[in-house]
Amino acid sequence: MDKIFSKFIEMRVEKDSKETPIISKIKLQKGNREFSPFTVNKNSHANLRYIIQAFAESPKIGVGYTTIDKSKGEIEPQLKKKSLYLTGGAVRDHLKGKTPRNYDLVTDATPSEIEMILSKSQEGFVKIQPKVAIPPQKKRDYLNLPVSGNSEKVFYPCRWDSSGKELEICVEIKGEKFYLATLSRTPKSRNITPSESIAATSIEEDAANRDFTINALYIPLNNSDGDNVDLLDPVGGAHDLKKGALVPVNDEFEDRLKEDPSTGFRYAKFNSRLNGNTNLPKKHIDLIANHANPYSFDAKVAKDEYINGLEHPDSNPRNFIKNLDYSNLLSTVFPGLEFSVEDLPSNFMGDRWMSTAWILRKNNPGYVKQILLNSGWTAQEASDIAHLVKIYQGSSRYGRSEDLNSGCFQHGLTQGKIKDWMKFIGADDNSSYYY
Repeated sequence: MDKIFSKFIEMRVEKDSKETPIISKIKLQKGNREFSPFTVNKNSHANLRYIIQAFAESPKIGVGYTTIDKSKGEIEPQLKKKSLYLTGGAVRDHLKGKTPRNYDLVTDATPSEIEMILSKSQEGFVKIQPKVAIPPQKKRDYLNLPVSGNSEKVFYPCRWDSSGKELEICVEIKGEKFYLATLSRTPKSRNITPSESIAATSIEEDAANRDFTINALYIPLNNSDGDNVDLLDPVGGAHDLKKGALVPVNDEFEDRLKEDPSTGFRYAKFNSRLNGNTNLPKKHIDLIANHANPYSFDAKVAKDEYINGLEHPDSNPRNFIKNLDYSNLLSTVFPGLEFSVEDLPSNFMGDRWMSTAWILRKNNPGYVKQILLNSGWTAQEASDIAHLVKIYQGSSRYGRSEDLNSGCFQHGLTQGKIKDWMKFIGADDNSSYYY
């Protein structure tokens, strides 16, 4: 099988980055050590079955108006068969042998057709009021919708362009969420609101606007009770995933950074997850650093991207933090603070409290607390991290501070967490002074 895959790679036709990519199809086979089929049944991705079945029924759905046919008289036209694809991180995780944490789905159906397919299917989907802020242009559309539904299968729009046109539908089945969007040439990041929605006519066009090749792979979902065996690869993502390489689609990395500066966080995160790599290409590091202006970031977005990369089970926390430091992204997470990452301990862990306190240990604890509060951290998180910084400074060369347990640092840390911190910084944990 290795020889077959290598032959496939050798036969790929290199295209100019500005040209429309040529799609390649890889067969996902059982027993393949690299890429196995995406199986959907009652025991595997069980909730996804209902969406696949709804789209299988799409050719039977009337479009809601009638027309005259010379031979048949008055008829109601029906939708054409609509395709459904799994893409993004779900495909990447599956091919790496992991269960997807999030499901991104794309289709050639328009948003209105998606809603029609779901609401008219036999699967019992119910449209409910969106659980996110509704754009002013769309508020009237939701005045008569229920706040919540009794159905175990519900859907609602959850992303719009700046004019209020729907970009993405969220489907929740028994509490599990799926993101369903039309193939598009619109930026994919949920951190931004595009100025307009631009439909794509193919997955090649859809792939051209994704960030990295490993996120631009597609599995057609044709089987709701068995194996889905085709992998569509417009930009060489399968080869890069096998190598553990993170390659921007069409080398248009700066375009993605201009659309969404938080793309740099994903670059650092995926590098640390794929192969623990901190030897990032200088041209990419420089591009990220050039766009790493704290004032161009939503503070909560920067904080959430930081925590996601730090605490992800596949992440290498030490390398992730180093990647953020190299590309100047730590300054967007902790604006105005000094961070120290040159001597990260070998046991540095993916823990938002201790990892952050270690990085910020040389700062004034009160200032740490205020900056974290201003940057989207909860009051409890900010107090807890500031307290750990205070402990570090009280147990080190900074000298013990007499107001360690002052009201300014009413923390919610357990004794176990504080003992772990004392062990982490190599300090004596016998004193109740720290609790």
